[in-house]
Amino acid sequence: MAAYLKIHGITIYLSYIAFFVASAAAVLYLIQDNALKKKRSGVISSRLPSLSLLDKLNYRSISLGFPMLTISIISGLFWAKNVYGIYWWGYNSRQFYSLVVWLVYAVILHIRLSARLRGRKVALLSIAAFFVIILTLFGTCP
Repeated sequence: MAAYLKIHGITIYLSYIAFFVASAAAVLYLIQDNALKKKRSGVISSRLPSLSLLDKLNYRSISLGFPMLTISIISGLFWAKNVYGIYWWGYNSRQFYSLVVWLVYAVILHIRLSARLRGRKVALLSIAAFFVIILTLFGTCP
């Protein structure tokens, strides 16, 4: 039982760190993209990495965080089974929104891989997805 809780805790933190890195890369991507479109080469934009590097960092961070989130959800279900006797105990808002976060990132990965969508749109989706994580953490009851 304690093993499931440890796995759940470690993987949830690792996934959230990866998703934070993805959203930070997305914000930097939008800043750099905006500077390039307006043809402004200021101190900030000259120090930022290229758009391609920021896009890759966003994608790779989500690609790392998504399996960690999956492991976290599965281990959390097994932990709930041991503690409460059922995998999904009634309506728990955190469990529900964890599934919503998982689906949002699954959609981002699917869009990225199938539609070959990159850049600004994926960056905006990544920021929105991290906003959903923040709502899940602070807007739900444990």
